[in-house]
Amino acid sequence: MKNIANQPYRVLARKYRPATFEQMIGQDALVQTLTNAIALGRLAHAFILTGVRGIGKTSTARILAKGLNCEGADGAGGPNMSPCGTCNPCNDINEGRHIDVLEMDAASNTGVDDVRDIIDGAAYRPVSARFKIYIIDEVHMLSRSAFNALLKTLEEPPDNVKFIFATTEIRKVPVTILSRCQRFDLRRVPVDVMTHHLQTIADSEQIKAAANALVHIAKASEGSVRDALSLLDQAAAMNADEISEQAVLDMLGQVNTDLILKILQACLNGQTAAALDLFATADACGAEPDVFIADMLDNIHLASLIAGGAGSSDQPEAQSQMLTAIATVGIARLGRAWQLLLNGHREIKDAPNPKTAAQMVLIRLAHIAPMPTPAEIIKSLPEAPMDAHTTQTPTAVLSSEAPRTEADPVPTQVAPTQIPQTETSLVETDIPSQLANEKSSPPETVFSSLQDIVISLNEAGEKILAARLRQHLRPVSLTDGKLEVQIDGDVKQENFLSDLARFMSQKSGQPWLVFQAAQGGGPTLAELDQQAVEQKKKAAAEHPIVAAILEKFDSAEITAVNLHNAKDETHSNDEVKNA
Repeated sequence: MKNIANQPYRVLARKYRPATFEQMIGQDALVQTLTNAIALGRLAHAFILTGVRGIGKTSTARILAKGLNCEGADGAGGPNMSPCGTCNPCNDINEGRHIDVLEMDAASNTGVDDVRDIIDGAAYRPVSARFKIYIIDEVHMLSRSAFNALLKTLEEPPDNVKFIFATTEIRKVPVTILSRCQRFDLRRVPVDVMTHHLQTIADSEQIKAAANALVHIAKASEGSVRDALSLLDQAAAMNADEISEQAVLDMLGQVNTDLILKILQACLNGQTAAALDLFATADACGAEPDVFIADMLDNIHLASLIAGGAGSSDQPEAQSQMLTAIATVGIARLGRAWQLLLNGHREIKDAPNPKTAAQMVLIRLAHIAPMPTPAEIIKSLPEAPMDAHTTQTPTAVLSSEAPRTEADPVPTQVAPTQIPQTETSLVETDIPSQLANEKSSPPETVFSSLQDIVISLNEAGEKILAARLRQHLRPVSLTDGKLEVQIDGDVKQENFLSDLARFMSQKSGQPWLVFQAAQGGGPTLAELDQQAVEQKKKAAAEHPIVAAILEKFDSAEITAVNLHNAKDETHSNDEVKNA
């Protein structure tokens, strides 16, 4: 442990704040663009820097201000992207006291009056620097009036004035401001780059840190350099400059990766008791339930990559072997586990007791993981005998959910041979034979059935009128120029029937009379559609494969029947959903 000097301690995030672009990490595109712009003399008059917290937005603004105003050690230097750091402008900007480089926090200066000071000051030449530079941090906090007041000056500023804006909420900045600025999106720093940066700082500060400990800190920082340095500072203070992996895990409320992999393996093997015992160990170590489930998701992802042929992950040998073993369960099971854990992670955030919610997630995963996948169930079922005269076989969509409602779309494919070959809308009833005629005549000349009228209405764009006809009209008789119906349900009779008669007269070229009968009436087209669907389900339920599935799963039921040509299909397209 280093000797403590009697001087104020400067945190690592401030001590190692980059002073030049060479010291910045993870922002190569931005550095290259600005370097070329200065070298070519094509530097914009306004910039906006956006990105998450702690990735160098304000630091970039200060470095750019130094680069534009640097005079060099000999006092004869010009604008460059490698400021000397020793001349008066560089020193004054570093200390935040340069008279021509003005920083403003828009979070505490949001009004028009604050922007008016900038507008008035921009009209005067710099006092001692080459450029007068305004740095506005968290610019999205400015009021709309302040933004509007700034527009004219921002569009046509004096040649010696530069604006640099920084924000974490780029979507809140008006497009009128964005269109006047050159935008740079600063990226999150990758884990490997962040880890190397932390190791360099640890060596410089004589902090002994395990490699895995720094990796955990880099991951927890989520790409923010400031967060990473703050965590390193905290870990060094907690462990007297000797940082172990377990110490970092305890500080972050995380669990050792080996323990997470053991819990995951137990769940996938259906060992509920073992998984809960291991979770109790993790909880005793201070693991946060939501962080614990998030770590399980990360390892499911790594195992899925291995199962998908991406190769072994960059992990220690023991952990890599465990991930490879987990990957052997297959992508289908891993994908199912991913969805369950992802839903569980959301539940934990809403649960009154996160610990019990995490336990329930593990119990569900251990219960469901060993279950066969739909593909395995289909493979295990007996093959159905194929009738040589049958060219179509039904594909049943089974579900344990509620039956399809009347509002849901109903498939209208041609029925299999087991089902009576009728059209979707009409079947044989006791209504006159004219209404049962399903052969569509040209809709513009002849209406021989209610289905003809519906087709013509849909083609003409009369969707509402067609829907009312399907739902509310019960046919009584249809003769040349006369349609007698019963109206079922609450519908405006006069307007409805008169609109229908007017439409039929216009399309057929002859007068039509549509009126309500005193009694009688067959089923509506919607009811006939439902009858046809039920007949298809009944026929599909007699298919050997479907019958075997229904027998194996008590809560399964047929919700729809899709027909496929057996000659064209080379594999089953059955979709099976189980509770």
